[in-house]
Amino acid sequence: MRLTKNLQQQIITHAQDVYPNECCGLIIDGQYYPCDNVAPNPAEHFEIDPIDMFEMGEKGQIQAIVHSHPDGNAEPSEVDRVQMSIHGLDWVICAFGYHAGGKEYFDVKCHKPKAYQAPLLGREYHHGVQDCYSLVRDYYSRELDIDLPDFHRRDGWWEDENHEPLYEKNFAKAGFIKMQDETDLQKHDVILCRVGRTHHVNHALIWLGDDGALTSEKTPDCVGNALILHHPHGGLSVREIYGDSWQRRTAMVVRHQASNQTNLYLLTQFGKSIGKGVNFGGLR
Repeated sequence: MRLTKNLQQQIITHAQDVYPNECCGLIIDGQYYPCDNVAPNPAEHFEIDPIDMFEMGEKGQIQAIVHSHPDGNAEPSEVDRVQMSIHGLDWVICAFGYHAGGKEYFDVKCHKPKAYQAPLLGREYHHGVQDCYSLVRDYYSRELDIDLPDFHRRDGWWEDENHEPLYEKNFAKAGFIKMQDETDLQKHDVILCRVGRTHHVNHALIWLGDDGALTSEKTPDCVGNALILHHPHGGLSVREIYGDSWQRRTAMVVRHQASNQTNLYLLTQFGKSIGKGVNFGGLR
């Protein structure tokens, strides 16, 4: 898609107006439409409201998704590359900020979507796109050839005591069985935890045991007999030891039914105990 001088100026002006937050918008039939950034942390990420996406889509053909990198450059981040691959649209990035002396700088680039997969180990965090559940989905797809469904989840949902239990519901829907003996761990099991001041299960660890190697990508050696792989909130995905602190946070251990065909009855009981799942939509 060709970026005219007029388009570039509109995008730069929008980025300047909302600085130090990220601006976001859509290019539709050659025109720029600014959108509100509804991300919980708009200075670090952007999120276009799904309703805005739908309403804007009725104006014409969406040609590109636009956002800015305050005080950064106009190159796509790892999360940008993942999103570009998912949506298959051009990605326009506007770098806007100020040099140390106070002089303003800006740059606007258009990037074509390419197939991209973030690594399982050391990936960047962005809630709902690359978080602990996204890591479980990608791990099961690449390591076990098992496809798990995704579900919409807003950042911080677990702080609402009355919110529905997203993890219990959606892991059950994805085919996971709640294990009765939490100490009988097998490789690929998922350990569900409560992290922080919450009533909800809100974090997932993948049990690797004494084998920290991954088959789908090359990783450095990792020594230990109680290894886990997980993606901590706001950090990079890591392997570490399943120590006392994680054991205290553990709420349950679940195993995918493809790994335990003899326990399908438990899957039924797990699903009944938490009720029917809910389908969520939304474009990030």
